Amino acid sequence: MSLTANNWKNKRGTSQRTCSCGSWAKHWLNFSKEKWPAKCSVSGCNNYPTLGAHIYNPNEIGEWIVPMCDACNQKSGSFDLKGYVTCVPANTTFTCGK
Repeated sequence: MSLTANNWKNKRGTSQRTCSCGSWAKHWLNFSKEKWPAKCSVSGCNNYPTLGAHIYNPNEIGEWIVPMCDACNQKSGSFDLKGYVTCVPANTTFTCGK
């Protein structure tokens, strides 16, 4: 499935959410089947990603997890993702909750 790279937002109030992977970064690693990237998923940011962030897009269904740095995870406005970023479903019904 292909998602747009434009107009994403951070999902607020997710700090208490958990999954059986142990962390959202591990969740992304488990279901992306990729290595942890050297740079944040947000377009124009070259910081090291420190967490798996919950994001959403009004034009896409559901919430997603991407590797993100702390600074970008604090953004309150919209942002674009880098074109090659893999988004993993945050809904554990489709991933680690099966």
